[in-house]
Amino acid sequence: MRRPDAPNGKKRPLRIAAEILRDLPEILRAQVDLPDGVMVSITDVEVNDDLTTAKIFFSVFGGDETRTGPYVQKLLNARKGAVRHEIAQRLVMRQHPEVRFIYDETPARAAHIEELLKKAREIQSPEDGGENA
Repeated sequence: MRRPDAPNGKKRPLRIAAEILRDLPEILRAQVDLPDGVMVSITDVEVNDDLTTAKIFFSVFGGDETRTGPYVQKLLNARKGAVRHEIAQRLVMRQHPEVRFIYDETPARAAHIEELLKKAREIQSPEDGGENA
């Protein structure tokens, strides 16, 4: 979770988010047909304080992540009604949150930064006699 402590002692949104996070991989496998070789990882779930909305953050592995991520986001959001229905079957609540899938670019950005750092080290390496700093 992005918020380690619930503000004003409101722990229910955090509990609901944790339950959604626990069940979501199984729900997605059953409800969403992903392109071959593409895997989705749920990075976070945020439920607002009045429990009406759940933001589901995900990252994509496989394929060209900069193009595949937005495409998978459209696929997931197209199936959000079925996903919400499955969540409703698993959670005991009077009203169930609307779900919204948001592509989390953090892993792709981190990989890009790592690649840039690797290239910078390779460029620096010949100047210092082949030794890495």
